[in-house]
Amino acid sequence: MERMNLEVKEFEGKRFYYVDIGSGWHGEVSFRLWVNANLVRFDEENGEPYIELPMKNARIFKTEKGNFVLRPADGWFVYDVGVDCGYRGTSSFTIIEPEKDVEIFEYVVYHSPVGSLGIAHYGLVNSTSDRLKVGWERDGRLYGAKARGITIYHADGTQETLDGIADGIEALKELEGDAQ
Repeated sequence: MERMNLEVKEFEGKRFYYVDIGSGWHGEVSFRLWVNANLVRFDEENGEPYIELPMKNARIFKTEKGNFVLRPADGWFVYDVGVDCGYRGTSSFTIIEPEKDVEIFEYVVYHSPVGSLGIAHYGLVNSTSDRLKVGWERDGRLYGAKARGITIYHADGTQETLDGIADGIEALKELEGDAQ
């Protein structure tokens, strides 16, 4: 499980919870995710608000005005997917399975103010499936890390990764016949 600490804004006596997603050009965020109060958890030690991803029975909605809101939604899951890039490199990902009922909200993380040390691409993903199969690639100086792979994200927060596949998704199909 990935913990995301939340910020709080108070307005007219009400509390609004949010987290800024991504870190782009000179720290510019990709988007602000507002969180429904019913999904907020509080740390037992210090009372700080947070959420954990993946999250069950929740979904990200984009409002008419362009705001992103995480709300309760039966039968939906929200995942945070992607892979870090190499030094001075980039990364990307593709959702392999499921092929339907998937919504992706992409964001970037710059590893320096203008991204010259690397730009990693991630995404918050809405899905009706309790697991996601994600293909990924990265480049740059990898210092022994693999350039390609596939990660399966489970709703309980566990992950399985098969990296070092030469052609990614196509090679996996070839290997599946030998995995019996």
